[in-house]
Amino acid sequence: SLWQIGVEAVRGDVAVARAIADGIVPRPDRIIAVGKAAVAMAKPACDTWPDAPCLIVTKYEHAADAPARACVLEAAHPVPDAAPLPAGRALQDQVSACEPGTHLLVLVSGGASALAEVPSEGLSLTDLMDSTNALLASGAPIAQMNAHRTERSQIKGGKLLAGFGGVRITTLALSDVEGDALATIGSGIGDAPES
Repeated sequence: SLWQIGVEAVRGDVAVARAIADGIVPRPDRIIAVGKAAVAMAKPACDTWPDAPCLIVTKYEHAADAPARACVLEAAHPVPDAAPLPAGRALQDQVSACEPGTHLLVLVSGGASALAEVPSEGLSLTDLMDSTNALLASGAPIAQMNAHRTERSQIKGGKLLAGFGGVRITTLALSDVEGDALATIGSGIGDAPES
């Protein structure tokens, strides 16, 4: 029963609803949610601020309870298929659509690394798939996987939010990595200066 209480306390919907109720999250102008728990995390935010555009990127078969007004994109995990490429571009579009004065709410959970991608110049989707398969087969630790992904990405390691032109970014992250560093969760897809 204690284990179940702990699990319930860190559910995406519960954690985000608590952050909103505690006043940690000011009213956002846009919401992006990425990861296996993206739908759960986005739901209380979308319910609280129904006028804020919301983009959700999650794993196949994880979108059943998504808010009806949200744009939902699904992709494969842990090895990417073709779907992370349009998802990565959609995330870039949402960030670049933030005008001066915009507050962006970023919700990140485990799986974000595989679910959205814009490869570095000269790399193909096949390159990403092959390298991910090789690292998984080698038993590489998550820190090594994330470093590898960040080097080969235009959106990981803080790159997605680096060009943000608004006034504020609030990032809420559910950690699935040792140490809970924002730069490590989802390979730093929700990391940005002053997040």
